[in-house]
Amino acid sequence: MPIIKKRDHQTETRLLLESGDPVELPPAEVADSAVLVQFDKFKPFIPELLAALRSGATAEPVAVMNDGSTFAVHGETRTFWVKLWHAAGSELTKVERVQVISCLPSTRGTNIIIGDE
Repeated sequence: MPIIKKRDHQTETRLLLESGDPVELPPAEVADSAVLVQFDKFKPFIPELLAALRSGATAEPVAVMNDGSTFAVHGETRTFWVKLWHAAGSELTKVERVQVISCLPSTRGTNIIIGDE
């Protein structure tokens, strides 16, 4: 009896954002319930992340993670390390899931001067 392989024609509905380069995120639809946090101490800062994603942001790869799917998204006062899943065919305008891995105070625009120079 021959073996018949059935082809699965199911398409992916949620896609993990992956890139080795920064990705310009357009303003996106993101539900409050779409955000998962690694630690409860990050919860107070979630509105800042949602505001950044809803207005459009740049997602920069986090080099130390070396996985191609962890990005830094900068809010007004915090930098969030996240994994983003978007709806297939939405051109990144509908974020289905956000996993917050870390949330750090932002140091953007800070200059460090060492010594007398």
